[in-house]
Amino acid sequence: MTDSYAQLLAEANQAVAESAAKIGDDPQRPRYHLMTAANWINDPNGPVYHDGYWHMFFQHNPYIADFGPMGWGHVRSPDLAHWEHCPIAIMPTPGGYDGAGCWSGSVVIHNGLPTMMYSGVADMTLWSIDDDIPPSDRQRIPQGYYHEFLLEIDQETQCIATSSDGMLTWDKHPANPVIPAIPEGLDLIGFRDPFLWREGDGRWYMLLGSGIKGRGGVALLYRSPDLIAWEYMNPLYIGDPAESGINWECPNFLDLGARRMLVVSPHGRPIYWLGEYAEREFKPDGPATRLDWGDVFYAPNSLRDPSGRWLMWGWVREARPRDQYAAAGWASCLTLPREITLDSGGELRVKPAAEMKQLRGETLFRETVELAAGDTSALGGASGDRLEISLQVVLADCEKFCLQFRRSPDGGQHTELLYDFGAGVLRLLREASTDADGVTVDPCECQLKLAADETLALTIYLDNSVIEVYANDKITMTSRIYPTRADARGLSMVCTSGSARVETAVWQMGSIWSDTS
Repeated sequence: MTDSYAQLLAEANQAVAESAAKIGDDPQRPRYHLMTAANWINDPNGPVYHDGYWHMFFQHNPYIADFGPMGWGHVRSPDLAHWEHCPIAIMPTPGGYDGAGCWSGSVVIHNGLPTMMYSGVADMTLWSIDDDIPPSDRQRIPQGYYHEFLLEIDQETQCIATSSDGMLTWDKHPANPVIPAIPEGLDLIGFRDPFLWREGDGRWYMLLGSGIKGRGGVALLYRSPDLIAWEYMNPLYIGDPAESGINWECPNFLDLGARRMLVVSPHGRPIYWLGEYAEREFKPDGPATRLDWGDVFYAPNSLRDPSGRWLMWGWVREARPRDQYAAAGWASCLTLPREITLDSGGELRVKPAAEMKQLRGETLFRETVELAAGDTSALGGASGDRLEISLQVVLADCEKFCLQFRRSPDGGQHTELLYDFGAGVLRLLREASTDADGVTVDPCECQLKLAADETLALTIYLDNSVIEVYANDKITMTSRIYPTRADARGLSMVCTSGSARVETAVWQMGSIWSDTS
């Protein structure tokens, strides 16, 4: 590491520390979701377990709470529940192969040595959308940030860095970029976000997200014996552009035993397929399915832990105007870790990692509630803005069941989670969630069909402005709300046209950070 690069890292860490000191007690800032100490975070990168610690890296702009040239931030945990901030892992080297950003990727342990692989971007050009440039030649910055600009990526390469001190500092490899160019003969849109795994032959395999012009999004398959010399194999899978777009980011490839799971982020809602992996190709069982049914989930990344369990995190974007989060001094966070499995019928199951129970504090309410049509239960007066809420509707003949949370005493401000038994639809309704200008309050909804004898099982995590909903281990819904009333903290349940019996528990949730409550 050169003295100039070490100074660059020191300045980046100092910028975060100075910004963090100014944030104060922001009522919108999450407390038990992973995020930076200050400024910008997006994609989760390189989750890995090594030498007694869980490590998470992430895209990070340490200088402002806005999108820009990215380094990798870093946090670690001894138990997956309580975390500490670590020094920034890497930053762009000015004028180098990653001078415009160290973008998303993976971390693996190769012969005992922690090694990260990331996409380096040498140069980026931003221009006004009024410029006369064909849309086919342009790439939008993900999910609408920098609305007034479009992004041209002049050079994307794949690079590695290693750590010999427990992942606290990283050295970029002298062979970088280890993949300096796209495969010959392919006309690609994008070339980024390596996802790595090891197979029985002892070699490393990798997917890169891309798109083949005129064909659709593609996951490109590579292999290597040492993470330095890479051989391009073939497209693992090429999507139908009508279903999955023309370009994919952040591919994940999970071995779930009976099936493989391919996850991609096609500049929109992340999707997945289940299917078979044979002859170095993936053959899906059916059409793509949305991975999360909210409106702020993007760019998930996964790891297989030492027990063989698959865990996944996603980026939780902001749903408020850019000037608001820039002024706040922080933007976005990551989801809670999610366990990904298949059930006995081969269907995908998703639930919060069991370790999240460690964050439970005081039990605010725990009993079985009997609801008649139109009855309202205030859940014993339980309230809060950092809660876990567990609901098991064990007996119901009602048309609709509704939970309101972040509710003001007069009901003027609230958010509503509603299940329609007749339609089999779960809805998150946010129209009354805030008085703030420009905040997204569109509803989120998805199909959730229950079998005749199936209980409606909901787990809702409220973390100030973050909502994560888990329903019957089948679907997740991630969203944001920004209540403006200090008294918007209440809870209530109601059912219509019938009755319901609801086993209910509400816990106060603590902070994940070792230096806060």
